[in-house]
Amino acid sequence: MKKYILTFVIVFVGYLVGDSIYKEMTKDKTPGKAKRLACQKKVTTFERGYSLADIKYAQNLIEHGSISFSSDIEKPKYSKSVLSDYITLDEMDLIFTKILRSYVKYNEDNKSGYKLSYYIYENDKNDPGKKTKKSKLYAGYVVFEVKTIKNKSIYKVQVDFMNHKKQDIKNSLECSVKSFMTYNK
Repeated sequence: MKKYILTFVIVFVGYLVGDSIYKEMTKDKTPGKAKRLACQKKVTTFERGYSLADIKYAQNLIEHGSISFSSDIEKPKYSKSVLSDYITLDEMDLIFTKILRSYVKYNEDNKSGYKLSYYIYENDKNDPGKKTKKSKLYAGYVVFEVKTIKNKSIYKVQVDFMNHKKQDIKNSLECSVKSFMTYNK
């Protein structure tokens, strides 16, 4: 009887060790990689929340109509920009405004002092610092950030886009806002 119990314990411990090794070897090792939403699973997405209370407050402000923001485009330094052939910053701002308005429930247009901003980074495929083929696959990424009145970052998300066409960038903008508006809900 002791022999069977000892065999069972050894097999059980072996299973637990093997299972934990398997899980460790197969998990995604990229820190901060987000996979909460379907749109985050389609492309590489990183997100980080810093203050849950501030995030909830900023989400509430957007729902009440506080949707002013700033935007920018970071163009490549070592290669020709392709992005401007497909979409302008003004067009992206219109898309971003429409996306934010889709979350407005009360339309009170508060002036909160919270700072919403996004920028588009166009991947510089000729950058000498990019040595791997994988770093040259994506077309760019959208970074959406929310800061407090005191300029303290409370949330930041980065969503890749794979081509420069308007629809792909729009999808990344939508995903970035959806990521924020659903954060911890």
